[in-house]
Amino acid sequence: MPSRAGRVYAFGDFRLDPVKHSLVGRDGTPILLTQKAYDILAYLIERAGAVVCKDELMQAVWPGTAVEENNLSQSISLLRRTLGDSRGEHRCIATVAGYGYQFVAAVSEVGPAIEKAQTAAASIAVLPFMNLSADPDCEYFGDGLAEELIDAFSKLSPVRVVARTSSFSFKGKQADVREIANQLGANLVLEGSVRKFGNRLRITARLVDAADGYQLWSESYDRQIESGDTLAVQEEITPAVVDALKLKLPGANGSAPNDPAEDVRVRELYLKGRFYSYRLSHSGIHTAVPCFEEALKLRPSYALAQVGLAHAYRMFGMTLEMPTSVVGPKAIEAALKAVQMGDNLAEAHAVLALSLCTYEWRWSAAEKHLRRALELDPNSADALWIYSDFCAKLGRHREALERIARARELDPLSGLMNAMEGQYLLHAGRTDEAIARLRETIELDPKSRAAHWFLANAYIDKGSFAEAVAEAAAARALCPSNTQMIATESYANARLGRRAEARHALETLLQSARDRYVPSYSIAMMYNGLDEPGEALTWLERAFENRDVFMTSIKVAPIWKNLRDLARFIRLLKRIGLDS
Repeated sequence: MPSRAGRVYAFGDFRLDPVKHSLVGRDGTPILLTQKAYDILAYLIERAGAVVCKDELMQAVWPGTAVEENNLSQSISLLRRTLGDSRGEHRCIATVAGYGYQFVAAVSEVGPAIEKAQTAAASIAVLPFMNLSADPDCEYFGDGLAEELIDAFSKLSPVRVVARTSSFSFKGKQADVREIANQLGANLVLEGSVRKFGNRLRITARLVDAADGYQLWSESYDRQIESGDTLAVQEEITPAVVDALKLKLPGANGSAPNDPAEDVRVRELYLKGRFYSYRLSHSGIHTAVPCFEEALKLRPSYALAQVGLAHAYRMFGMTLEMPTSVVGPKAIEAALKAVQMGDNLAEAHAVLALSLCTYEWRWSAAEKHLRRALELDPNSADALWIYSDFCAKLGRHREALERIARARELDPLSGLMNAMEGQYLLHAGRTDEAIARLRETIELDPKSRAAHWFLANAYIDKGSFAEAVAEAAAARALCPSNTQMIATESYANARLGRRAEARHALETLLQSARDRYVPSYSIAMMYNGLDEPGEALTWLERAFENRDVFMTSIKVAPIWKNLRDLARFIRLLKRIGLDS
């Protein structure tokens, strides 16, 4: 193999550094790939123009390991999507039938200095501040400080800020800063720690250049707990880091964007609410809601707490723990108040848009708020995925995939972003690509119940029912009480020929509906798996009357393909606003 030291390869709009496992696109935007995909791309580029047989390629990338050819095919598929190759035109990687692959794009070698100049735009990852105290309750403080810094840096130009989910994926893990930066596509990393001594806090922060691991800036801050909070420290750290980056903060006064919550107790409650809601569990959401509510009692105009409350109520609906008739009005009310309090907050408009289309099916109003959210913050990964979800449900697949791809660039290690892209590929009829993306997502985040669930649906669409049962069971194991996981497993079992098991699951769920909330949508899905379309439609009509949250997906979800030409189903689409 040729020596890779100091080599950077240019082809089309891309630059590849095989040593650093770094691929960047136009304008120096980092592109995240799996490690094996990087290795395959580097191996082909180093032999550009030559035909490389599959066995040689697999031995080079998986030396001494027995792997299935499907692993190679999936990585090639990922690379082609990333590089813009279409099914009919392979501009970069061509297939030589029955033999292997050939890199056909023109390749040139550029020096490291050229590469560095082309990727000079700052990209920063803010890691959660480590809690060095014996008190575990201080953990929310370090997380909250990191979140505030992420929000502050995201308002800078031309800084690219790695989203919270990806940065926080390294929490509690021992990893070299340079490796973290490489995985996140960042050239700078801000990290720090929080230590509590009685009624005093010591906060340390340091900015590291990911290229060489050298420290660019560091500082320590000592605070009395009674007299200061994370906001004061954030307002000191942000300008210091900006100065180290030789950038300019927005605003004439040169200070970080201010936050109206100056009261320490209010801020503490908000941070605790955020901390627990991000756990995405029933217990976490139950703990978060009273934190946000108490913060709003103390400061009724606190928009960020109102946004947090709206998201918490929305998550109650998605966990299927409460009926829409209970959760929907609370989510809408909280989101409307958030926009009234903070019309300039992208997060407020995004959560209102999501609530409007999920609970009230007000598509036009929702899109207005989505456009406003992206006007306020074009780099909001949350607003982008919510907009992509909106487009996918309406059948606007190209828009959905473009927006989720951008969201994934901003939040590359988010299991949610990667899983949602897989689901949108499935909705667009690109089932094989959806399966490849979702398998990659599970490799990235094995505990992503969404990825397992979406993959089960993709296997159902492909007719691979045994695999669908396995993935649905994996999703159910991660969230045992979620009726959609139960319904998906039942559907797949029925199509696999295990009708007795599917029927038993249906009867068990109907029985449990006497004591708990069971969405009619889930029952409809199970009847459809048993090939009883009349019963399925009856339960879908009940789901419509109850405004079940998953009714917004019936236009594009493949499990309803067999009903799409039936008058009752078409009537449902019209009543939900999904007919155009």
